[in-house]
Amino acid sequence: MNTRRARWPLTGLLLLSVALAGCDIDWIEVFGGHHNHNDNTSKVSKTNVPGLDVAQSDYRFTQAYDNLAQAVDGNNNYYKTLKVDLQAEASAAGRDIRPTRVILFDDPARITPIIAADRRAGLDLPPAMLVYQTRNDASAQNVGVAYNSSDYLAARYNVSDAQDALDGLASDLDSLVRDASGNSASRIGAVGSISRGEGIVDRTSNHDFNTTLDRLVGAINDNSDLELLQQWDYRAAAHSIGSMLDANDDPSTLVIVNAGADQARMIAGGQTVAVDLPVRILVSEDTNGTVHVDYDKPSYLADRHHVDASNAVDDLDSTVRSLVNKAIN
Repeated sequence: MNTRRARWPLTGLLLLSVALAGCDIDWIEVFGGHHNHNDNTSKVSKTNVPGLDVAQSDYRFTQAYDNLAQAVDGNNNYYKTLKVDLQAEASAAGRDIRPTRVILFDDPARITPIIAADRRAGLDLPPAMLVYQTRNDASAQNVGVAYNSSDYLAARYNVSDAQDALDGLASDLDSLVRDASGNSASRIGAVGSISRGEGIVDRTSNHDFNTTLDRLVGAINDNSDLELLQQWDYRAAAHSIGSMLDANDDPSTLVIVNAGADQARMIAGGQTVAVDLPVRILVSEDTNGTVHVDYDKPSYLADRHHVDASNAVDDLDSTVRSLVNKAIN
């Protein structure tokens, strides 16, 4: 046997490892879209995301999600709901992530005063409840139910005039998480590091509200990699309870977009980011008649949720910026 020759494959692998050590490579891309889940998702009990409240579930994933869906469906105060199976959306885009679902639900009596206080709060409303499984082991200890806390909203937006609504929302969210998981959420994500308006990109449109919204929707529909999931008309929601959205009853609509593979790659790098997904773009008009288009900067979401998927973050940022540019210019 030629032992010298046999050593070369090993030597070559070592040299290749050294050469690639400093490279920022999205290995999900390299190996054809499947992910082995060596990501930055913490165990439920170890989760520490600023402003994120998390409950350890007493139930396996499907039961916890069904509990949540039943509680949401049974509440007649909700103007509209949206259920998104992010694992299924990822699979449709050729990606593999663990069980991850989110439900958004809109109680106009809660969210109207918050948006009236700061129109940008429509980015984090309606509230979303995330149910996720952190390991391939499907036991209940690996299932969490999470949501962005009312304290997070208070830190990120100028909503001090809506404290009663925030308190009511906090109570509603705690009730839902107990229904879903069997436990109250642990408020382990301190908000001290969150500053007012942090992570929000605010662009001004050259068009009126309706034209801007139409152009945004058109840009989404023209992109075969994207799917328009919902248009959430906050003014219509306010009208449903006999209120105006603000003193001028200015229009505000949240556009929710399935960003396919880019979105899935983000979640694969850190699962709790799914509470801030699918992608949300807010079109709103301020009291001076200026039309704004706002969205969460993907790098902010990645930093907040400790996502390990830099290429996916860049790609998602490029996609959202392109949509917004087409809407406002």
